Amino acid sequence: MKSVRNLLLVAVALCMLSCGGGSTNDNSSANESKSVKINRFEDIVFGTPIDELRQTLVNNSYDYRFLFNTNVDNPAYFEEIKYFATDTLMQKVYNVVRTTYPDLSWLEQELAEAMDRSQKLLPDNTLKNYYTLITGTFAYYDRVICTDSFMAINIDQYAVKNMKYFNAYFGMPMYIVNLLDSVYIPVDCMASYAISKIPQTHTDQSMLDLMIFNGKILYFLDQVLPNTADSVKLRYTSQQMQWAEANEGNVWGYFVQKNLLYENDYAKIRPFVNEAPSTSAFEDSAPRMTDFIGWKIVERYMSKKDVSMEELFNNTDSQKILTDSGYKPKRK
Repeated sequence: MKSVRNLLLVAVALCMLSCGGGSTNDNSSANESKSVKINRFEDIVFGTPIDELRQTLVNNSYDYRFLFNTNVDNPAYFEEIKYFATDTLMQKVYNVVRTTYPDLSWLEQELAEAMDRSQKLLPDNTLKNYYTLITGTFAYYDRVICTDSFMAINIDQYAVKNMKYFNAYFGMPMYIVNLLDSVYIPVDCMASYAISKIPQTHTDQSMLDLMIFNGKILYFLDQVLPNTADSVKLRYTSQQMQWAEANEGNVWGYFVQKNLLYENDYAKIRPFVNEAPSTSAFEDSAPRMTDFIGWKIVERYMSKKDVSMEELFNNTDSQKILTDSGYKPKRK
């Protein structure tokens, strides 16, 4: 489905290329309350009669300007959008999305409250534009993309439980499908926002670097989503959360014993950091125990150090964070 993927690139690849660019000037103070209005691009594409679509896109081009990588009135570009909008599979996907998420006022409220809390921690916030869109493909790792200027939520990903047998989503493993529930949308949105604020200084990151990076995100989520269960923020079931808490010291001991903390060969550390049914080497375990331990390290570090969230985010010395935290869980 080449054209469907082309439209995906209009939204998703553009989002990635736009990171750090297109910022708007925002003179709002740290005390100014944030409001969130989600613009539903899928309604424009699929909810408009096809003979009115081109003019509707032109009329709304400013509101959705961050999702276009060329002039929306460009004939060749419009043909791609038209093909996508008239694709029968994508129309079915849209109907499922609309049935699953007829109203997003609950999400707007949750994001507004989280952004209010975030504003007190990270005052330099120029994010004003929020979108949902349909991508038409399995894009789990791009389900929410955030830049300085906008946040784009691939809303079809979060309706996949109701359409996992559609061709575009066929073969998605169930452990991934189970993580694409509405309860995870606020978490994913605010995690994506945190990622946009944390400097990434090098590519050959060690496992410890990745642990601390994700630990920072989880600590941030604790502050901006205080009423969200830890298991949801970690994307764990209650049983996985219990396993993580009971086996934290054993897993840490394994990482140390196998000299994995400073390993930067991604092929070797991938089984411990990627999404999976469990953490490699531990049968029936919680997945991504690197996230859990990184969270505990950062949590302990912040309890000992008088530093701001901004200072935490800008601290790229993972070893110093680990050392200063005094993290040494006991094996059981």
